[in-house]
Amino acid sequence: MLGALGLIILPLLFDFADPNRVDRNSKLPPAPEIESISVAKAERPEAVSDKPTTAEIFDIERSTEVTEANEKPPGLNELGLPNGWILQVGSFEEKASASGFVNQLRQQKYNAFSKRVEVKGSTRYRVYVGPKISKSRAQADKQNIDRAFNTDAIILHFVP
Repeated sequence: MLGALGLIILPLLFDFADPNRVDRNSKLPPAPEIESISVAKAERPEAVSDKPTTAEIFDIERSTEVTEANEKPPGLNELGLPNGWILQVGSFEEKASASGFVNQLRQQKYNAFSKRVEVKGSTRYRVYVGPKISKSRAQADKQNIDRAFNTDAIILHFVP
């Protein structure tokens, strides 16, 4: 009686299967049938020139400082693009100084770049951060940059 009981209970308590045994039955479904298709090669529209464009990022001459009198509401401008703001954080006589400041701003994770401009017959290199779609983000970046780099940034309307 005890032997019969042992034959029933022992297999329930202990797993006598070979631990090194590999299950060779695949449970993956068969690969799907895929039909290849041909895609027509895209062609350049005739209106697009083959010359590389060196278009400016934005038009400095048309960018104006933000004041209460010329404040733009959030939304789209007359070109159907979002209204935006950009920070002018510095102006340098030497390109190397502007590049160094741009690198410092980029290390702080700001989207910074410099641009060469003519001011009263002399060449200057202005450093910008942005553009920002939200004016409140531009103002927050201005405060952080002014505090960190001891500057007085100017918020400008972004004109693409």
